[in-house]
Amino acid sequence: MNWREGIEKDLAEVMQIETIFTNVSHAIVANDKDLQKAFGTTNYEEICRKILKSGDLQVSEKEREVQLESIFRDIVQLVVERCVHPQTGRQLTASSVENAMKSIGFSVQLEQPAKKQSLKAIEALCIELPESFVRAKMRLRITCPSALLPEIRSKVEAAERVQLEEAIDGSAGGASGSSTVTFLCDPNRYREFDNLATSFTAEGASLHVVTAAVLREAGDIHSGMAQAPAAASAAQTPAKVVQPAVASTKEASASQPQDAPAPKTGPKCSACAAVFEDAAEYRKHCRSEWHNHNLKRKIKSLPPVTEEEFVEISLDAREGFLGVD
Repeated sequence: MNWREGIEKDLAEVMQIETIFTNVSHAIVANDKDLQKAFGTTNYEEICRKILKSGDLQVSEKEREVQLESIFRDIVQLVVERCVHPQTGRQLTASSVENAMKSIGFSVQLEQPAKKQSLKAIEALCIELPESFVRAKMRLRITCPSALLPEIRSKVEAAERVQLEEAIDGSAGGASGSSTVTFLCDPNRYREFDNLATSFTAEGASLHVVTAAVLREAGDIHSGMAQAPAAASAAQTPAKVVQPAVASTKEASASQPQDAPAPKTGPKCSACAAVFEDAAEYRKHCRSEWHNHNLKRKIKSLPPVTEEEFVEISLDAREGFLGVD
């Protein structure tokens, strides 16, 4: 296997003997006539290379199980990296992906690479279990001269199932530099936008992958389901330019509530970073799912989530315990 994958280069480390047999168990050696008929040559080294390259690999049942398990694990990891939950937009756990692949009867092939099989697994999971699996969106960025920005932006906005994040004009306000259009799209649309950027290559346009799989973040659309109001507002919004926020002391003080409630001074939960009015309320909290969830996060050295954030986490995510912010 190392020879076929190009890891091992020394032929002497691969073969035990330069002898070609017609029957190994009976030690029957092939004669020159048999070699010429089967391989078209009698050169032993050349024949050995042909056998190593295209011969059937014979392995024991145990070795086969280990190889299948290794490939299966690789496929699961690739699915975890490229899929999200439709409702939460969060990454799935390896155990949930394993169980889902087994439930749909996905079979692993030794002769195919894990990456190719992972694409088949993702397609099957999205079809068979659409309520639990959807392909994560990609974040792409097209860099181009300012003169091409309106045309490229209009083409991006006109594309289906695409969310425009920002379009920055590099020449606006006397600034210098290339203009950029950043957007989210399904991975199967990558070739379409690659062709779009290629058509303007002579003018200096290029396509870049910012994020191969977008996980849940504020303002992102991850479910893969079209959201008409969001898409419409994104199309009507002018180019977004990020500017540092500056607030005066007067504005900051004005934004503070005049009659803020007094802070609680009762028992405090170190796992949830929450304070309660009395011991009864604290004991009730310790029996809650929110408290148990934060205990698991504390074990994994993750920061606690607020009660509001915990409510947003779906039942599937809580059962699989996704250790993400």
